[in-house]
Amino acid sequence: MNQTCAVTMRDHDPGGGHDDAASLLSLEMQGVSRSIRRYLTSTMPESTKVTGGNVHIIMFLAKSEGSDVFQHDIERRFSITRSTASRVLSLMERKGLIVRTSVAADARLKRITLTDAANAIVAELCENAQRMERQLMAGFSEREERQLAEYLKRLRNNVDMAQRSFDAASGSDSATTAYQANTNKEDQ
Repeated sequence: MNQTCAVTMRDHDPGGGHDDAASLLSLEMQGVSRSIRRYLTSTMPESTKVTGGNVHIIMFLAKSEGSDVFQHDIERRFSITRSTASRVLSLMERKGLIVRTSVAADARLKRITLTDAANAIVAELCENAQRMERQLMAGFSEREERQLAEYLKRLRNNVDMAQRSFDAASGSDSATTAYQANTNKEDQ
C-alpha cells in the first residue's frame, strides 16, 4: 500500500482535521449510506417486508403519484445503471409492489405505478423514513441541514459529471461495471 495513503488512513479521525476527512470522504459517505440502509431494514415494520432499496423506490413512486414515472426516471433519481434498474424493477414486479404498463404512444416505454399492496404500506414506510431522518439530523440546526443537503447535491453532481466525462472519453458505458456489480449486491 502507498505509504502516504496508509498514513492518511491510519491517522484518520472522522471528527478530525479537514485534510484527513477530505481524503476519506467517500469512505465516510459509504459508511453512512450503509448504516442508513441497515437501520431502515432492521426497523422496517414486519407488515411491510421490503428491503431498503425497494423502500426508496416505493417512496419515490408514492411522491410522484399523478405523474408518469418510467425506468429512466428511476435510473436518474437513484444513480443506477439501466440493467440494475431493470433487475430491481423486475424483482419488485414479481413481489407485487409495482406494475409496468405500456404507453400508447410508445410501447417500449413502461409506466411504473405502485400496486394496492405497495400503496397500503406507504404510510408505515413514510413513518419509518421520517424517524430515520430525525435521528440522522439530531443535533443539526435547520441551517446546517439545508447546507448539508446542498453539499450532498453538489457532491453527487460532481461525481455524475466525472462519470459522464469518463464514459464519453472511453467511448462506452462500461466504466460503470464495477459500480453496477456493487449496486446489484446492495439492492437485493
